[in-house]
Amino acid sequence: MRYAILLTAASSWYLVGLSMTVGLVNYPAFQLVGEREWALFHKHHSEKIAWAVGSAWVGQAAGLIWWFGLGGGGSILWWLTGSPAALAVALTAFSAVGIHNEISTDRQARNLHKLRIVHWVRTLCWVLAAVWVSWAIR
Repeated sequence: MRYAILLTAASSWYLVGLSMTVGLVNYPAFQLVGEREWALFHKHHSEKIAWAVGSAWVGQAAGLIWWFGLGGGGSILWWLTGSPAALAVALTAFSAVGIHNEISTDRQARNLHKLRIVHWVRTLCWVLAAVWVSWAIR
């Protein structure tokens, strides 16, 4: 079970770091890109970040499934880790992706603001998942 927890922890902390970078560097930089360059810039960002996030999600999901299969599903720490991780994925799929679709062709300040709010809620979810799974390592 230890390896399943370690895989979950590594993926979770990676997502925290990636999310902090995106929130503090990438999203604020969106306002610095000119209108003419915006569509190409945003397309590039979206394609590249999908690989960075997707690979970590696979690792996190694999770790959680593996941990669950080894009996972790009866653990409160599994649920405290898995719930915010699942919420972060849901926020991305059902909110952030839609906002990204909107701003890809029409970058309005209110949509950028909505994206940042959703993003920091996702970041909080990833932090919670990482903290709880780290507690499970002990």
